[in-house]
Amino acid sequence: MVHGTSQQKILLIEDEAVFRMTLGSYLRSKNYLLMESKNGAEGLACVAMFQPDVVLCDLHMPGMTGHQVINIIHQRYPTIPVIVISGVARFDDVTQALREGACDYLLKPITDWNVVTEAIEQSLSNAEPGDHYQELQQHRAVLRKDDYTATKLMHMMQNKTSPITLGQWRIDYSSTTPLLYAEFYSVDNALMVVIVELYAEMLDVAFVAAMIKFLLDPPYRQYQQNENDIFDSPRNVLSYLNWHICQSGILCNINCSVLLLPDDTEVVHFANAGLSFPHWLQKAANLSLGLLPEVEYHNFNKVISYPFEMQVQGEAENNLMLKIARG
Repeated sequence: MVHGTSQQKILLIEDEAVFRMTLGSYLRSKNYLLMESKNGAEGLACVAMFQPDVVLCDLHMPGMTGHQVINIIHQRYPTIPVIVISGVARFDDVTQALREGACDYLLKPITDWNVVTEAIEQSLSNAEPGDHYQELQQHRAVLRKDDYTATKLMHMMQNKTSPITLGQWRIDYSSTTPLLYAEFYSVDNALMVVIVELYAEMLDVAFVAAMIKFLLDPPYRQYQQNENDIFDSPRNVLSYLNWHICQSGILCNINCSVLLLPDDTEVVHFANAGLSFPHWLQKAANLSLGLLPEVEYHNFNKVISYPFEMQVQGEAENNLMLKIARG
């Protein structure tokens, strides 16, 4: 069989023979050039030899696990997208796979095989950032090269003079680290709080911290002029941030929560992308930002009293303290 040069090469790493055969037949029918592997070690050898455009990988296999395979592929071949196809739906497994470098996560059983080809094409279309993100990449490169600038930027973002006054709102704010910080926005008569947690080992940590603020400022100005409704809802803000972070081409995961405190009721509306403390945030946790472009975040409500006090504890035992009073 002669294959055209336009064929995309897919490597399927899957130990379950029936599923591997069925999915393989489907992909060949769609004119993909396919190589199959039945375990992780063999799959890594195939990556080196076959140089696939996309890897499809199971998580739980004998010997080397899918998590190990994803991590090694991401380290050795960072431009090759990896899509997980697994029967495991646990939140921790999904998050771990995406942190390790997977670009998508599909759940077995698959009843519509079109979702596989759609995921493949999506991963290929996101392989290179678009032209409108080139300036973003240039700023990223500057911060990578200049440790002093990056460090200074992080401390400037943390250095808020407390208390902060926004209209009728008075905010007492402190954080033990620039990696756990908050931004505040006056939304009509309400107050919106955006809490962000970053990781010290993140390669672009200073750039990502700045990017979040720069992503929020333009739509906030537009919102004030009634040109969008992003700041009407915490879930809207998370969806907006998540989509742009994914499109930026930066591989990262960011824990973020958005709280909206109205002035006329003692209820806080909130949506959470990954923060795990306090417990009422953890119960509402969804995927962290930057892992998957299409995530449906949800709003939740909590009855509070003023002054509203909140302690956020990050994964590295960093702490952020908030005390919010209304006039």
